Amino acid sequence: MKIKIYSKLILLLLTQCLWACSSCSKLDSDAKTNDEALLSELKIIVPLSGNAWLVDDISLNESMISDQGLKNWTKETSLIRTFVRVDATGELCLGLNAKALKGSSKVKVTIGDESKEIAIHKQEMGVIPVGCFNVSQKGYVQIDIQGISKTDSHFGEVSQLLIGGEAIAAGTYFVKDDFYWGRRGPSVHLGYEIPSDAGDIEWFYNEIEVPEGNDLVGSYYMANGFGEGYFGIQVNSETERRILFSVWSSFKTDNPNDIPEDEKIKLLRKGADVKTGEFGNEGSGGQSYRIYDWKAGNRYRFLLGAKPTNDNCTDYTAYFFAPEIGNWELIASFRRPKTSTYLTRPHSFLENFMTEMGQFTRKGTYLNQWVRNTEGTWFEMTKATFTTDATGSNGARLDYDGGKEGDHFYLRNCGFFSDNETSNTSFTRTANGTAPAIDFSKLEIPSISTQTLMDRTGWTIVDFSTQEDQGGEGDTGRAADVLDGDENTYWHSCWSGCTAAAPHHITVDMGQANTVNGFCFTQRQNLSRTVQDLEIQISDDNASWESLGDFVLEKATNQQTIELNTAKTFRYFKFIAKVSHDGTDNAAMAEIAAFIAE
Repeated sequence: MKIKIYSKLILLLLTQCLWACSSCSKLDSDAKTNDEALLSELKIIVPLSGNAWLVDDISLNESMISDQGLKNWTKETSLIRTFVRVDATGELCLGLNAKALKGSSKVKVTIGDESKEIAIHKQEMGVIPVGCFNVSQKGYVQIDIQGISKTDSHFGEVSQLLIGGEAIAAGTYFVKDDFYWGRRGPSVHLGYEIPSDAGDIEWFYNEIEVPEGNDLVGSYYMANGFGEGYFGIQVNSETERRILFSVWSSFKTDNPNDIPEDEKIKLLRKGADVKTGEFGNEGSGGQSYRIYDWKAGNRYRFLLGAKPTNDNCTDYTAYFFAPEIGNWELIASFRRPKTSTYLTRPHSFLENFMTEMGQFTRKGTYLNQWVRNTEGTWFEMTKATFTTDATGSNGARLDYDGGKEGDHFYLRNCGFFSDNETSNTSFTRTANGTAPAIDFSKLEIPSISTQTLMDRTGWTIVDFSTQEDQGGEGDTGRAADVLDGDENTYWHSCWSGCTAAAPHHITVDMGQANTVNGFCFTQRQNLSRTVQDLEIQISDDNASWESLGDFVLEKATNQQTIELNTAKTFRYFKFIAKVSHDGTDNAAMAEIAAFIAE
C-alpha cells in the first residue's frame, strides 16, 4: 500500500515539475519575444552627447557628457536628464545603447511618474530594452536616468538613447550633430523697425529688465545691437557680472592677430574701471567690459551712438545708466576703419554661452526702444520681428520664444519648454510716447588717444619670487623672458623639482622714472598656466610701494592692455600674479610692457 502511495506522490511531483519547467520555458520565451518586439520599435537614435545633462551637479557635465556619450558615471546621486520633443501622444518606447565596464549595475529610467529598472552587465556596447511609457502631451519629454546599485566602481557607459512607439509617429526633434551649439541652445533676437521718415540714425536707446530668477550664469542680455557690434549685460559666473560692448573689425577673421593694422579697431576712450582688448572666435574686433553687479528686477538703460568721420571710419560710443548710480557713464568709444555709416539694423538678442547651462530657461524684457537722428529728433520703435538662430531654425532645438507683453517686448530661450513662438513673427508693442530725457552736453565726450609702447631698452628684472630655471621649460621659463620681445618665450613659476605657491611676483626696474598711462600683457601662447587675476604696484625706490589695484586678464593669445585712470610717474613696478585661469598655483606670462597715451 505504501509503495503505491509513494508511486503516486512521485508521479504527481514529476508532473508538477514538468509543468513548471514548461511554464518557465514559456515565460522565458515570452520575455525574449517581448524584448525583440520592443527592440523592433526603436527606430530613432538620440545621441546623449547633444541631448543629455547632469542635473544634480552641473560642474560634472564636461567630465561626464562628451561626444562618446555618458562616461565616468560613479555616483548614485547623478541624475542624467535627456530631452526629446515629440509631436504625438501615446506610447514612447525606450532602449539604451550601453555597456558595463567590469561588473554589473541596476539603473532606473523615469518619464513623469513612471519608472522602469534595467540591468547593465554586458561588457560590449549593445542595446538594452527599457520599456514603453505613456506620453499624454505633445512637446518636450524629460527622460531621467539614475543609478540604483553596482558591483563595480562605475554604473557603466551609455552612448545613445533609442526611441520608438506611437509618440514619434508625427515627428521628433533633438540635437543630431554640432553638439556644442546644440548644448548651448537657440539664441533669440528682436529686430526693431526704424520709422521710414527717421533719416540717418545717430543714437539708439533701449532698456532691459531681467525678471528675478532669470539671471542665470552664462546669459547675455544684449540690448543695443547694430550692424557692426553689440552692447548689453552678462552673467559670467556666480560672482561676476559685466557690461559688455564690442565692435567687429571690417576684416573677416576669427583670429584678431590676423587683422591688418589699417583695419584694427582703435580705442578712442574708455570709462572708469572699464577693461579693453581684442576678441576672436566669433569674428574679431575690439572689446570692452566693465565688471558691475547689476541686479535682476532693476531696469537698466543703454545708449549707443555712431558717427562717420572724414577719413572713412565710424566712431561707436556706448553709455550705460544704472539706477543704483543715477547718471550716464561711458563704457567705451571705438573707431572702426573702412566704415562710413550711421547706425543700422537696431536689434536685441538673448543667448546662453555656457553649454552646461543650456538645460535652464532664462528670460529678458526689452522696454522703450527709441532712435535719434542727426537732426536731434527722437523716433519711437514699437514694431519688432522675432527670430532665432540656426540651432532653432534647423529643428535641433525648439525651446525659443519671444514677442510682446503690453508695452514691452521679451525674449526667452533654453530649458526645453514646449510653448515656443514661430520664428519671423512680427509684433507691435504699446507706444510709450515719451522720448528719453538725455542731456547730451553732459555725456563724457570721447577723444582719440594713441597708445605708444615704451622702449624697454635698459629695463631689468631686479626681483622675482619664483622662476622655472631647472630645465622644466627648456630654454625659457625665466623672469627675464617677459622683457625679451619674443612672445614665444615666457616666465613660468618653478615646478621642476620645486614648488611655488601663489601669489608670484616680478619686479621691473625701468632705469629711470617714467610717466606711464598703462600696461600691456601677453599671455603664454599655448594658453597654459595663463594669469587671470593680477595686481600692479609702483615705487620710486624699490622699497615703498603703491598699489594701482587688481585687474583681470582674459585667457587669450593677443596683447591685452590695462589703462590707468590717471597717468602715474615711477621707476619700479611689480607684477603680482594672484590667480591662474586653471586654478593651480602655477602661472606663466610671455611679455610685460608699458605704454603712454597721447
